[in-house]
Amino acid sequence: MSLDKQIAKNTVIHLAGKLISLILGLVAIAVMARYLGQEGFGYYITVTAFLQFFGILVDFGLTLTTVQMISKPGVNISRTMNSIISFRVITAFCFLLLAPILIWFFPYNIFIKLGVIITVASFFCITIIQTLTGVFQQKLKMFKLTLAEVIGRVVFVALVVLAAWLGKNIYWIFGAMSIGSIVNLVIVFLYSKKYIKWRLEFDFTIWKELISKTWPIALSISFNLIYLKMDIIILSLFRSQGEVGLYGATYRVVDILTMLPAVFMGIVLPIATKYYLEKNKKELRAILQKSFDALMIFAVPITIGTFVIAEKIMIFIAGAEFIPSGEILKVLILASCAIFATSLFAYAVVAVNRQKTMMWGYLTVAVLTLVGYFIFIPKYGYWGAAWMTVFSEALIMIWTAVLIYRAIKFFPSLKTFLKTIPAAIIMSGVLYSVRSWHVLILLMIAGVVYFGFLYLFGGIRKETIQEFVKLK
Repeated sequence: MSLDKQIAKNTVIHLAGKLISLILGLVAIAVMARYLGQEGFGYYITVTAFLQFFGILVDFGLTLTTVQMISKPGVNISRTMNSIISFRVITAFCFLLLAPILIWFFPYNIFIKLGVIITVASFFCITIIQTLTGVFQQKLKMFKLTLAEVIGRVVFVALVVLAAWLGKNIYWIFGAMSIGSIVNLVIVFLYSKKYIKWRLEFDFTIWKELISKTWPIALSISFNLIYLKMDIIILSLFRSQGEVGLYGATYRVVDILTMLPAVFMGIVLPIATKYYLEKNKKELRAILQKSFDALMIFAVPITIGTFVIAEKIMIFIAGAEFIPSGEILKVLILASCAIFATSLFAYAVVAVNRQKTMMWGYLTVAVLTLVGYFIFIPKYGYWGAAWMTVFSEALIMIWTAVLIYRAIKFFPSLKTFLKTIPAAIIMSGVLYSVRSWHVLILLMIAGVVYFGFLYLFGGIRKETIQEFVKLK
């Protein structure tokens, strides 16, 4: 099987798994939002945002760097991965231990403070899984990783539904998160033993290389935290938990949508890194162009269509109590569209080893966004948070695009992108004319109309469809 077909097959597998996880995630949100209400869901959002702050910080850039290091020709994958995982376990334990301690210094109620203690195990498992993911990405063996994620998510959703059915308190929800993540980690670890003979290994030469490669990413991630997660934390400190719940419900939808470009580019990254190390810039630019086209084919209709049915989406997902979230979604979907494009450029930055240069971009955006959060969130609440999120994502998109152009003279052709716009506009017109119908019917109509017209406009070639059909 050709390299392109391997990438396509693994992308289809992982995207299928993510689609299942997305559906399960939406089910969990639907149950929790309806059961907990705005205020209770706000507690859930505050706990997860607080822990995500530490979870992203502890990532230390290892998720991206792991793929890069084990993709080098002649590398001893087992030895490298054992050292990386050993490093990961130590750093994850140290960083995440801070969360249950520091939460007591914040003016939150007991539900949030105990929630952090209960849920921290989930985030520890997630950080280990993210590092192990590099093995499956490098081997282009995504089925088992995807299966483990789906099983873990099923366990989580089942426990959430059980807690709501039995009328249990919110602590059961937090416990369900940790149990689901533990199940996911155990399965991933067992599957990974086929490729790695696991043991604790403290190879300080590898650690030194790891730190050398990751410290720019680690600093960049620290800056990312400011504009990615500080909005919810600041909102939770200045506004009510009900308002946090409304904003958080919308943000959860956006988070689920933006998993798709991250999954796709995570699979492309090892190949892009390989082409760069081989100094094959022609193939590198070609694969980045194909990736951009694929991302825009989905980003454009999602963005434009959301403006028509945003309120119906949020009512369907979270219930009538969350109707105001529909208007928030119309703003945050703009950030989501930017993230689709940013994913391409941000992963390309890693592939071409420009993390140190990009660090200054993240620092600039972090400072500007943090200032904006403190100015606009206390006064305008979730509107201030939403528009500053759009600002930060748009600025990062521009910065990474300029950096990649300077590094490899790549700027994507907009030929396919421009064909997606009329197809999406026609789709939106059809949606508007039948907007009173059930949201699931609307989504099916949107898919048929959009991809039908995109094919007629030449945005999707017959040869591309045949390539996917032939995948075995």
